[in-house]
Amino acid sequence: MSSWQLDTLDTQASAWKQQATTLKAELDGMYTTVGNSVDYLVGKFGNGLRDKGLAVRDDGYKTVGALEAAGTAITVGSPGMRFAQQTVKQTVATLAAEGYVWGEDGTVTLSLAQTANALSDKDKDSAVLKLAVLQRQADLYSTTLKGALHAAGVAAQGVADGVTAAFNELPEAAQGAKPGSLTDRGIAKDQGVSDGNLVAGGEASDDDLERIAARLEAAGITPADVEAINAGKQVELSETQWNYLHAFYNTAGLDGLTSMTDRLTAAGDTQAAATVVNQLNTLANPNVHSAGPDPLLGSQFHPQGGLSQVPSDLRSAVTKDYDIHQGRPYRNLAATELSQVTQLMDKADARSAPGSDINRALLAQAGTIAGELNSSPGSRVNIDTDHRNGTAGELLQQLVSVGGEDKIAVHDVLTGTNLPTGVDIEPGEALDAFSHRHWADDGAAVQKMLSWVEADATNPDPAIATRAGETASQVADYLASHKSDLLNLDGGSSASLGEVNPLAVQGFASALSPYIPELAGVPDKFLNTEGFTPPGNDALSPDRDGARAIFSVIDSDKDAAVAFNTKALSVAQQLQSSWVQSVLADPANPHDELAIKSGTILGLVDQGLTGELDARKAAEIRTAIRDFAMDGANWDSGKGIVSTGVKYIPVVKDVFGPMIDISNSYAKMNIIGYAYEMPDPSQAHFDNTRDYAPARALYQVAQVLQAQDGMLAHDPRYSHLFADGQLKSYDDAVRVAGDPHVLDSELGNILNAYQGGVLRDNLQDLVTKIREGRDAVR
Repeated sequence: MSSWQLDTLDTQASAWKQQATTLKAELDGMYTTVGNSVDYLVGKFGNGLRDKGLAVRDDGYKTVGALEAAGTAITVGSPGMRFAQQTVKQTVATLAAEGYVWGEDGTVTLSLAQTANALSDKDKDSAVLKLAVLQRQADLYSTTLKGALHAAGVAAQGVADGVTAAFNELPEAAQGAKPGSLTDRGIAKDQGVSDGNLVAGGEASDDDLERIAARLEAAGITPADVEAINAGKQVELSETQWNYLHAFYNTAGLDGLTSMTDRLTAAGDTQAAATVVNQLNTLANPNVHSAGPDPLLGSQFHPQGGLSQVPSDLRSAVTKDYDIHQGRPYRNLAATELSQVTQLMDKADARSAPGSDINRALLAQAGTIAGELNSSPGSRVNIDTDHRNGTAGELLQQLVSVGGEDKIAVHDVLTGTNLPTGVDIEPGEALDAFSHRHWADDGAAVQKMLSWVEADATNPDPAIATRAGETASQVADYLASHKSDLLNLDGGSSASLGEVNPLAVQGFASALSPYIPELAGVPDKFLNTEGFTPPGNDALSPDRDGARAIFSVIDSDKDAAVAFNTKALSVAQQLQSSWVQSVLADPANPHDELAIKSGTILGLVDQGLTGELDARKAAEIRTAIRDFAMDGANWDSGKGIVSTGVKYIPVVKDVFGPMIDISNSYAKMNIIGYAYEMPDPSQAHFDNTRDYAPARALYQVAQVLQAQDGMLAHDPRYSHLFADGQLKSYDDAVRVAGDPHVLDSELGNILNAYQGGVLRDNLQDLVTKIREGRDAVR
């Protein structure tokens, strides 16, 4: 309290009162001027203007009243605060001079020096008297000081309450408003029209553009809103926010928005340019709605984002049909405006929410135009008659890149769902057009379009995981039903999809890899994924025709094949690990379907490498998988992310207990590198003549138990299979055992003795079930 700056507080009171006087004069002047317009502004417009002038004046008077009341509260309360502060200061000065001690609550006590001095009197009665006098004075000072502090507190609280009450009289919308935001729904709409006209007419200064961008940012959605939309939730804007956005964008139009973002970008403010596009996407997003009433449908309905809310010229550009026109010197699409929209939308950044109808329309146009260009090969096709604007192929590339950034748009276009009026594309149509296009970038844009699926597949949010699963389902359906076309992309004995668009194939492989268990028929209850449906009749077919076709198409590119098959083998290992855990949990009722489906995956890998590929290419892929698995340096010991981009994703749930950490390089080498042996393409049926498969299966079980327990208990007779307490590599174990048959016997003895024989009755079943699943895929 002693440090209160009361002179500054009085100055603030005077300033507020002066501001109130000035504002009132301005408001009265405005109202008089608008009122005088009755002589020359008549009719509905004039009356509306004067009504608005009255409303603005009345709202302004609230601010005038708040400023006056706040200033008065200080003026009334300041003298009491000043008197209390002066009393406290004087009392404290006296206490300090006389040697008393005081507390924050105003209690005054004797100091040690005062007490010692009084007690130093040799006359006991005199000493007691001195102490009594000092204590009485301390009590008087306490009363004075506490009273002054109380008075100061009451005065200060009175001022604070007065100022708070004064500003509470301001319009509710102005309290807590975002910086730069408008607070009245009517004024917001008018401001949006005014700003839109500035932009559309090219009359906005650089400062104007910055101010408008700031208003758009304040009127738009927040990062939390973006997360909510990504999770499939609805987001509400206030009526004021909505009115400003809708009025601005529909007044500015496509040309105005293009000019504004180009100027901001040229000035180096790419974030402001991105804000303009981000909030255009907000207006076009069906997951966003206004809290206010729909102007056509009434108060029971609320305007919802979508293509119908954006400028008509932009909407027309993204929904019209584009056909190849004959022209000189080149054919063209007459797609000037579509190219303009695409370049505009390319300025959005990560702050933009997914689910924009504009992005849906752009990606759907990409599918349609790709089909047009694929069916009309030959001479060059331009965007329009001006060759300087680029080719249709370049526009197509940008359409996929821009629309493909929006994961909700990707899902909806590929599945043919939730498309706005004017956007029409069948499920699988875009994938077919994109796959048959000979991309200049080898399909990189298609790969990026699907890059989110793998990461979202195991997201704990069901809406996000389901969207990924449904998108992957469409990819799986397409690949499964078009194998012949994709392995001979241009008909006859032409090049495969992997040879023409290797990066697109890698994108397909990435999107489908979390769903390898579903392709093999693993029940959903064992999996961490949602929303995926196996292709065709695979759910009823033990030989998994659709899945076999998918493996064949993916194997048409070596890098995709290595990544996809490596992940498939890791999934087979996860299933076998889970089978072991189920045995340990309930030896009488193991989940044998897990062992069968692990064998199914091995069979799918077999067929992908033998069904369509020549022996040389299959051998190259097999060698690459093995080399990859054996190169422990490639594996990150923490999460299994490797230098080639392959990721370890735990798609199988830990239903029965923790599984082996397959990201561990030692386990990786010994399980993926050695647990799979590719069949000999020259043989009609795989019979493992080059090795003894049961030994591999038991070795894998031993790895699981060792990883779980830290070590594998064993009879000293089998110590030659171990080094430093851990199993040797499979090849080293075969070498010291003598041959795979001996290794199988020795591992069988070790495992049969595990925990008193808990595995004994089930080990042979494991080998049988794996072979059963593998042999079914023919």
